[in-house]
Amino acid sequence: MLLIHKLQEDWAADLLRREGAEEVEALGTWEEVAKVHSEIFLKTAKKLGEKPLAALAVAEAAAAREKAIFYAGGSMFAGLHAPRGGHFFNAAAYIAKKTGASLVSIDRHFPTGSWELHLEHKFPLYVIYGGADGPTPKYIHKKGHKALGIAVPPGGGDKSLWAALSYVLKAVQDPLVIHLGFDVHKDDVTGYHFASGYLYYKLGKALSQRRFYISIECPSSPRVFAESLKSLLAGLRGEERDYQPAEESREALREVEAQIRRLKKLQSR
Repeated sequence: MLLIHKLQEDWAADLLRREGAEEVEALGTWEEVAKVHSEIFLKTAKKLGEKPLAALAVAEAAAAREKAIFYAGGSMFAGLHAPRGGHFFNAAAYIAKKTGASLVSIDRHFPTGSWELHLEHKFPLYVIYGGADGPTPKYIHKKGHKALGIAVPPGGGDKSLWAALSYVLKAVQDPLVIHLGFDVHKDDVTGYHFASGYLYYKLGKALSQRRFYISIECPSSPRVFAESLKSLLAGLRGEERDYQPAEESREALREVEAQIRRLKKLQSR
């Protein structure tokens, strides 16, 4: 279920190797990259050597399966015209376009690249993000193609994030692609959310009988990533765990619940 490329060399890839990740050795083609990214993107990406083609190969290997958790060095900031922040190819958007899947993002950051590709290719997009790190949900709904956004304020944690995520999971059909960030964890040194193993375990349980592709984004720190990944895998395997939600801001939870009520009203019209 875990996939990385043989050429991927960083601490997150090494951790996945220790968890038994399968290594992809093939490379993709620039013709396939061009199916989601523009010619301007290709001009820049080709200067990066084999890295974009390795990320594409991982996406293709994932898409050939019913379930996959993959890491291609990050995906969600690679946009229509430009790779950004070390993200050389938008593997999640590629799978969404290729399979007809919905793309769900849960990360402190707004998925700028995936948003650009959503506007171009019109695959369904559902974004759960830090309220201080992106546009307003109203803007997303107005400008996107039936796109949905839930902004989780600083101080939101397991209950807030799971309320948003469970609402989205009920709204989308299989297959689904997920940008899964670990920077919403309470121990992420740069973040302002308070998720724990509870959130990742609940997500795993919810996905255990579904067709999904998880793109690992923002792995945070080795300890946060290792602990959260084990929680996710335990949920997927149906293992019993007694996780309790971490403490969080009640005001943040009320704000998320209010956003969900507004979305339900919009959908009922």
